[in-house]
Amino acid sequence: METILQRLTELSEITGAVVVGRDGLIISGMLHSEDEDVIGAMSAAAFGSITNYTSQIKNGEVRHIIIETKTGTIQMEEAGDMILVVTTRDATSNLGRVRIEMKKACRQLMQFVASY
Repeated sequence: METILQRLTELSEITGAVVVGRDGLIISGMLHSEDEDVIGAMSAAAFGSITNYTSQIKNGEVRHIIIETKTGTIQMEEAGDMILVVTTRDATSNLGRVRIEMKKACRQLMQFVASY
């Protein structure tokens, strides 16, 4: 898993990546933060809340979440029972490229888990 996350963080736009279980526990991470556990729990809670919201308004299943801030973005994507969370440098990053690489990483993560 670390290899998959390392490839993601080698992209110039991406500053960190973490794989979180739906329970909020970190499975693997490269966030460069001392608070990875807190970030994992908050990411799972945010993903769950947004998933519940889209369900309540009958707008379909969540595929990808982008949170835009003044200094960058936080992007989340479901990977089976896991959530891939990626942070980017600034809002002018190539979000399409990041999203494509996240989709590729999610497929690889699910294949990795399925092989066990």
